[in-house]
Amino acid sequence: MSALKLKKVSKYKNKEVKTTGSYAFPTYHMSGEASFYLSVITGTRNSGKTNTVINILNIEKDVMLTGDNIVYWVSGTKDAKVEHLLEQYPDNIKYYDEFNRKSMEGILDEIAERINTWKEHQFIFDIFEKYLKKENSIDEDELNILIESGMLDEDTDVKELIKQHNFHHPPISTLVVDDQLGSPLISGANSKDGKWFVKFIIKHRHEPHLCNVFILTQHYKMVSKPVRSNANNIIMFASKDAGIADSIFNEFSPLFKGSKENYHDALTLVEHTPHGFLNLWYDKHRWVRLCFDEEMQFASQ
Repeated sequence: MSALKLKKVSKYKNKEVKTTGSYAFPTYHMSGEASFYLSVITGTRNSGKTNTVINILNIEKDVMLTGDNIVYWVSGTKDAKVEHLLEQYPDNIKYYDEFNRKSMEGILDEIAERINTWKEHQFIFDIFEKYLKKENSIDEDELNILIESGMLDEDTDVKELIKQHNFHHPPISTLVVDDQLGSPLISGANSKDGKWFVKFIIKHRHEPHLCNVFILTQHYKMVSKPVRSNANNIIMFASKDAGIADSIFNEFSPLFKGSKENYHDALTLVEHTPHGFLNLWYDKHRWVRLCFDEEMQFASQ
């Protein structure tokens, strides 16, 4: 038993600071919290990485695949499962076959533009709400904004506009990067493009991005350390490479109570489970699961 003891020396506590005007983001089904995904999914070829991320998109479809929310899927190859997903959700998935600085800048510019458009609409609705409560409560500039927006036109279906608008938060984006280790964006943290991508990764859950990220890779250690360090979700299929396994343990050992024995027991279970994978979550909630539905519980050391 640990000899560590605590002695109370102060009345101060680390309380969460309350803010006004913050967005009410939805809770994700898999994690049970509202934190955006930064997921690294690692496994050999044909291990099931693409199938797994499609399963996650379906689990979270009421967030990622609905309304104004868009998935940006980047892959050099478009297999049948991805093609089927594109057919299912033509308004919510965009496919790109190039992954480089230029294509990523285009995606991020579009994401930022969609968020700015939402803010403009939200601003107009806020003015319109004031106008409905009391017509003379808005000034001339605000009235002109309503007129120019068409909100006061007789043929404008205001109820339909209100129905289509998400008043809780701006559009959420999701980026899926499928096996693109040839790109310095993923592997070259010290390159100019790699530093640019790391900057995006650090800010992915904040404006102007508000973006989930899934990186699928055959070689976990080839994903640059800054990207891996910011990940809150690791999904690992069985691997013959002991170095990969050790890297994941070293970076997420608290989930296994600091015990390599616990970790190796978990890997053994994955090895003996058809299509099995180790699923780690480390954010506000922290857990280890076999696939999606079975949580692993380890005794304290």
